[in-house]
Amino acid sequence: MAGAITAAESGGEVILAEGQNRIGKKLLATGNGRCNLMNTGAPNYPGGQAFAEKVLSVCGVEQQKRFWHAHGLRLREEQAGRVYPVSGQASTVLDVLRFSAEVAGVSVFNDTRIKQLTRTANGFVAKGDHGTLRADRVIVACGGKAQPKLGSDGSGYALLTGLGHTLISPVPALTQVETETRAIAGLSGIRVRCGVQTERDAQVTHAEYGEVLFTDYGLSGVCVMQCARYCTPRATGIALNLAEGMGFDHQTEVISELKERMRRMAEQPLERLLTGLCVPRLSDAVFRAAAVSVKGRSCVSLSDGEINALAKTLWRFVLRVTGLKGFDSAQVTSGGIACDEFNPRTMASKMVPGLYAAGEILDVDGDCGGFNLMFAFGSGIIAGTHCARD
Repeated sequence: MAGAITAAESGGEVILAEGQNRIGKKLLATGNGRCNLMNTGAPNYPGGQAFAEKVLSVCGVEQQKRFWHAHGLRLREEQAGRVYPVSGQASTVLDVLRFSAEVAGVSVFNDTRIKQLTRTANGFVAKGDHGTLRADRVIVACGGKAQPKLGSDGSGYALLTGLGHTLISPVPALTQVETETRAIAGLSGIRVRCGVQTERDAQVTHAEYGEVLFTDYGLSGVCVMQCARYCTPRATGIALNLAEGMGFDHQTEVISELKERMRRMAEQPLERLLTGLCVPRLSDAVFRAAAVSVKGRSCVSLSDGEINALAKTLWRFVLRVTGLKGFDSAQVTSGGIACDEFNPRTMASKMVPGLYAAGEILDVDGDCGGFNLMFAFGSGIIAGTHCARD
């Protein structure tokens, strides 16, 4: 949409072919319906960092702010550099885009899924469900494979590979992690703040900190979703540092705390030992994971070995990763059309004259916090500007 608006405002006669029955459906789901448009912090793109930085050096935070302000959208910066519309509603962003497209003279064809794109001596021919469209230049911005029910089903890849571009195998990113469930039985719905790290071959591959949600199938929460890309088939596990979320800096501090509690609560039932540190259901899971039986025991009965086991478990509650939630649940796609086949300053194909690409269809994906929409809008604005000028 940003590309279509910019191209039209730059003097182009623009047709926007939309596969859904209404433009912008996926935008309404972003940022939990609040639409986190960008991030004022350092660019954070685990996939395609170098290419994303080049694109954002041309159309980054300040340029995109000017775009939004010029079209009537006021913005507000919140925690960690996240930028939202002041309304707090994604629908406001979509209203601005739809109105701006109408004013700029963009012709929107809904329910128009393009199935084949070919280059001819006179431009491009786009064949779809309801006939054929012809154009001098084309911007392909079909998204990746995440959230297929909202239109991003991966069908756009064939439009570019059919013209000679390379597809990097797409996989779900920013999605929930499936784990063994026995260790977390009964914890579904519980949220905790803790450290999260993925491990492979006894080596830490990635670490995050934030809120984790226990589910029936495993783990969710922003910090878990940002770990998902590192949960490869060879990942041995995902470890939760519950103690870090309780305010402990070292495992020795946890041991001291448990010993103090044992002395203070000597005759109390052992199952109450962690009262005040976590909810009872999580306490039960910690005792199980540490292989410490609580039945019929008082706190004073704890051995040094059991205290060490509990401290170790609180410091590193390990779950075996069994898989990831698929594209239906993913917020973004890792993989896509190879970036090195496009010019980051114009978004033009290096292989096919008159062809441009923007957004998630390319092999670029960022962390949560507005980075993905910022790349999408930045690349779209660049593509629209140069598509009309070149």
